[in-house]
Amino acid sequence: MNDVSEVVRCLQEGPDCKGAVEFHLNPDRDDFKSFPRCEFHQAKRLESAQKTMELLSDVPPSWFDPTYAGERWNEDDY
Repeated sequence: MNDVSEVVRCLQEGPDCKGAVEFHLNPDRDDFKSFPRCEFHQAKRLESAQKTMELLSDVPPSWFDPTYAGERWNEDDY
């Protein structure tokens, strides 16, 4: 059984932690698991999640240039 007075610690605890530690859901996960992170590390995690979602999207992100090296975002573009 968990002790109610237990302090929640950042999953990435270290000298660069800043802000309150809370449990957060992540937009690139569909299992509804939450993880304890400080405000600083949650912001970094959200940046990473956004990049992941861009790369997995059917719609090319604004930074994608199909003329660079002749690449295509998906197979249907041929």
